[in-house]
Amino acid sequence: MKILFIDIHSIAKTAEKELAEDPVFSVHYVQNAILASEQVQLYEYDCIILQYKHADDAVKNLLIEINTKIKDVGLIILSEALSVSNKIEFLNTGADDCLSIPYDSEELKARILAIIRRKKFNTRNSIHIANVVIDIATQSICVWDKPVVLTRTEYDLFLFLIMNKSTTLSQAKLADYLWGDSAEDKEASNLLISHIKNLRKKLKQAKAELEIKNSYGIGYTLIEL
Repeated sequence: MKILFIDIHSIAKTAEKELAEDPVFSVHYVQNAILASEQVQLYEYDCIILQYKHADDAVKNLLIEINTKIKDVGLIILSEALSVSNKIEFLNTGADDCLSIPYDSEELKARILAIIRRKKFNTRNSIHIANVVIDIATQSICVWDKPVVLTRTEYDLFLFLIMNKSTTLSQAKLADYLWGDSAEDKEASNLLISHIKNLRKKLKQAKAELEIKNSYGIGYTLIEL
């Protein structure tokens, strides 16, 4: 799952490091509001984490931009200076959660997953699509009772297709989601096509009632059979 970690005042990379080491998450780390604004406009994320030391104009303006332009992405605020009034203000203006520093890393991960389940899939526990069940917390996938083993990239690709079910996604959009700044190199090496081919094969072997349809020159769509 794709996370944008914004550390406005360069407090510490501890939280980012812990998330990056977890195979569930793919983390982009930026240290100022300008870069954060660029990333938000260029790429799609499942959750945004904003860490700051004091709520200056850079923080407030970035929050306004995120809340105005992005409607279905989770937003978590991390700070040492979170008063009750701060939390109320942030929650009322679009943040999904607020945590005071220091915090427990496992709690942060659990809160990220809970927000993604709610915002992206409108569910509390697992995703059900056709005869496929995905447990987001454990990243396990089953067709009926048969487990399907996917690589990290295949899993991220599959989830992104589910998020955009019945929508045709271009190769560029899929590559941007999976690889961000290095998408052009990855796409040029045909890795995206290879991952789609492998994902299709595994879903077919498991007899999933889903198909990744290719509209030539347009993109890919996940459909139920």
